Amino acid sequence: MRFTKSTALVFAAALMTISTAAFATENTATCTAADRQVTTALNSNGPNADEARAEQKRAMEFCNAGLYHNGMVHYAKALELLGAKS
Repeated sequence: MRFTKSTALVFAAALMTISTAAFATENTATCTAADRQVTTALNSNGPNADEARAEQKRAMEFCNAGLYHNGMVHYAKALELLGAKS
């Protein structure tokens, strides 16, 4: 019985590690794609370009800290300022 419990614990820990890594990769990729979209929209250099760059910088800081949702909120704000669809 002891062997079964320890095996199950190891399996559960491995499964959690794998699913957490996959989740982090997905969010990092999402932030990267949003950053590219904002950069492309910034090429038009509209009237709110400076504000949009500030939002992009904040978004990048949040994404780099692992706070992906907060980063995506700032990317969306940058796109809104530039008149691009998110």
